[in-house]
Amino acid sequence: MAKKAAPAKGKAKAAKAGGGGVNKVAVLMVLAALVPFSLPTVALLFFTMLPTMGAWASERGPHKYAWLCVGGLNFSGVIPFLFSLWFGVHTLDESFSMLSEAGVLLWAYGTSAIGWLVYTVMPPVVASWISFTTDRRVAALKAAQKKLVEEWGDEVTKKGA
Repeated sequence: MAKKAAPAKGKAKAAKAGGGGVNKVAVLMVLAALVPFSLPTVALLFFTMLPTMGAWASERGPHKYAWLCVGGLNFSGVIPFLFSLWFGVHTLDESFSMLSEAGVLLWAYGTSAIGWLVYTVMPPVVASWISFTTDRRVAALKAAQKKLVEEWGDEVTKKGA
Protein backbone atom coordinates (compact mmCIF):
# COMPACT_ATOMS: atom_id res chain seq x y z
CA MET A 1 0.00 0.00 0.00
CA ALA A 2 1.42 3.38 -0.98
CA LYS A 3 1.87 6.15 1.55
CA LYS A 4 0.13 9.45 1.05
CA ALA A 5 2.49 12.36 0.64
CA ALA A 6 2.28 14.93 3.41
CA PRO A 7 1.33 18.42 2.23
CA ALA A 8 4.30 20.68 1.75
CA LYS A 9 4.17 23.31 4.47
CA GLY A 10 7.15 25.21 3.12
CA LYS A 11 5.44 25.88 -0.21
CA ALA A 12 2.39 27.36 1.48
CA LYS A 13 4.56 29.70 3.54
CA ALA A 14 6.59 30.69 0.49
CA ALA A 15 3.45 31.45 -1.51
CA LYS A 16 2.01 33.49 1.34
CA ALA A 17 5.25 35.45 1.87
CA GLY A 18 5.64 36.26 -1.84
CA GLY A 19 2.53 38.46 -2.02
CA GLY A 20 4.27 41.54 -0.58
CA GLY A 21 6.18 42.27 -3.79
CA VAL A 22 2.99 42.57 -5.80
CA ASN A 23 1.73 45.38 -3.58
CA LYS A 24 4.96 47.34 -4.00
CA VAL A 25 4.78 46.98 -7.77
CA ALA A 26 1.14 48.13 -7.78
CA VAL A 27 1.96 51.22 -5.70
CA LEU A 28 4.89 52.09 -7.94
CA MET A 29 2.71 51.70 -11.04
CA VAL A 30 0.08 54.05 -9.59
CA LEU A 31 2.75 56.61 -8.70
CA ALA A 32 4.26 56.34 -12.18
CA ALA A 33 0.82 56.95 -13.71
CA LEU A 34 0.41 60.15 -11.65
CA VAL A 35 3.68 61.74 -12.80
CA PRO A 36 2.52 63.19 -16.14
CA PHE A 37 -0.72 64.59 -14.68
CA SER A 38 0.58 66.23 -11.57
CA LEU A 39 4.34 66.61 -11.64
CA PRO A 40 4.50 69.41 -9.01
CA THR A 41 2.50 67.31 -6.54
CA VAL A 42 4.60 64.21 -7.23
CA ALA A 43 7.84 66.16 -6.79
CA LEU A 44 6.70 67.62 -3.47
CA LEU A 45 5.44 64.25 -2.24
CA PHE A 46 8.56 62.41 -3.37
CA PHE A 47 10.99 64.60 -1.46
CA THR A 48 8.85 65.09 1.64
CA MET A 49 7.75 61.46 1.94
CA LEU A 50 11.25 59.95 1.74
CA PRO A 51 11.15 58.68 5.37
CA THR A 52 7.95 56.78 4.60
CA MET A 53 9.44 55.27 1.47
CA GLY A 54 12.52 54.26 3.46
CA ALA A 55 10.40 52.61 6.15
CA TRP A 56 8.33 50.85 3.50
CA ALA A 57 11.34 49.55 1.56
CA SER A 58 13.44 48.50 4.55
CA GLU A 59 10.88 46.77 6.75
CA ARG A 60 11.02 42.98 6.75
CA GLY A 61 8.81 40.25 8.12
CA PRO A 62 5.12 39.49 7.85
CA HIS A 63 3.94 42.38 10.04
CA LYS A 64 4.87 45.62 8.32
CA TYR A 65 3.46 48.47 10.36
CA ALA A 66 6.34 50.95 10.59
CA TRP A 67 5.60 52.50 7.21
CA LEU A 68 1.96 53.00 8.22
CA CYS A 69 2.87 54.74 11.45
CA VAL A 70 5.65 56.82 9.92
CA GLY A 71 3.67 57.46 6.74
CA GLY A 72 0.54 58.63 8.50
CA LEU A 73 2.34 61.22 10.55
CA ASN A 74 4.67 62.13 7.68
CA PHE A 75 1.69 62.74 5.40
CA SER A 76 -0.03 64.81 8.08
CA GLY A 77 3.03 67.07 8.09
CA VAL A 78 3.00 67.37 4.29
CA ILE A 79 -0.74 68.07 3.86
CA PRO A 80 -0.64 71.83 4.64
CA PHE A 81 2.06 72.40 2.04
CA LEU A 82 0.30 70.17 -0.44
CA PHE A 83 -2.90 72.18 -0.03
CA SER A 84 -1.04 75.45 -0.50
CA LEU A 85 0.45 74.01 -3.69
CA TRP A 86 -2.91 72.76 -4.96
CA PHE A 87 -4.90 75.90 -4.15
CA GLY A 88 -2.08 78.30 -4.98
CA VAL A 89 0.30 78.25 -7.92
CA HIS A 90 0.53 74.61 -9.02
CA THR A 91 3.79 74.67 -10.95
CA LEU A 92 7.03 72.74 -10.72
CA ASP A 93 8.88 75.97 -9.87
CA GLU A 94 6.58 76.55 -6.89
CA SER A 95 7.05 72.96 -5.77
CA PHE A 96 10.85 73.29 -5.82
CA SER A 97 10.57 76.69 -4.17
CA MET A 98 8.65 75.05 -1.32
CA LEU A 99 11.22 72.28 -1.09
CA SER A 100 14.04 74.82 -0.84
CA GLU A 101 12.46 76.27 2.32
CA ALA A 102 13.89 74.61 5.41
CA GLY A 103 10.57 74.75 7.25
CA VAL A 104 8.80 72.49 4.77
CA LEU A 105 11.34 69.68 5.03
CA LEU A 106 11.79 70.20 8.75
CA TRP A 107 8.04 69.91 9.30
CA ALA A 108 7.68 66.84 7.03
CA TYR A 109 10.70 65.01 8.44
CA GLY A 110 9.89 66.09 12.01
CA THR A 111 6.44 64.55 11.83
CA SER A 112 7.94 61.35 10.42
CA ALA A 113 10.36 61.30 13.36
CA ILE A 114 7.36 61.50 15.67
CA GLY A 115 5.93 58.54 13.73
CA TRP A 116 9.12 56.56 14.35
CA LEU A 117 8.92 57.52 18.03
CA VAL A 118 5.33 56.30 18.27
CA TYR A 119 6.24 53.07 16.44
CA THR A 120 9.15 52.46 18.82
CA VAL A 121 7.56 53.49 22.12
CA MET A 122 4.01 52.16 21.87
CA PRO A 123 4.61 48.37 21.93
CA PRO A 124 6.33 48.43 25.37
CA VAL A 125 3.69 50.82 26.71
CA VAL A 126 0.87 48.56 25.52
CA ALA A 127 2.63 45.45 26.85
CA SER A 128 3.05 47.00 30.30
CA TRP A 129 -0.59 48.13 30.30
CA ILE A 130 -1.78 44.64 29.41
CA SER A 131 0.46 43.18 32.11
CA PHE A 132 -0.89 45.65 34.66
CA THR A 133 -4.54 44.95 33.83
CA THR A 134 -3.91 41.20 33.79
CA ASP A 135 -2.29 41.36 37.25
CA ARG A 136 -5.25 43.32 38.58
CA ARG A 137 -7.68 40.81 37.11
CA VAL A 138 -5.77 37.87 38.63
CA ALA A 139 -5.78 39.59 42.03
CA ALA A 140 -9.54 40.22 41.78
CA LEU A 141 -10.20 36.58 40.81
CA LYS A 142 -8.05 35.31 43.69
CA ALA A 143 -9.97 37.56 46.09
CA ALA A 144 -13.27 36.25 44.73
CA GLN A 145 -11.97 32.69 45.03
CA LYS A 146 -10.91 33.30 48.64
CA LYS A 147 -14.35 34.73 49.40
CA LEU A 148 -16.02 31.64 47.91
CA VAL A 149 -13.79 29.32 49.96
CA GLU A 150 -14.68 31.26 53.12
CA GLU A 151 -18.38 31.08 52.24
CA TRP A 152 -18.58 27.46 51.06
CA GLY A 153 -15.65 25.86 52.89
CA ASP A 154 -12.53 24.01 51.72
CA GLU A 155 -14.60 21.32 49.99
CA VAL A 156 -15.04 23.53 46.90
CA THR A 157 -11.29 23.50 46.27
CA LYS A 158 -11.09 19.70 45.92
CA LYS A 159 -10.95 18.34 42.38
CA GLY A 160 -13.01 15.46 41.08
CA ALA A 161 -15.93 15.46 43.52
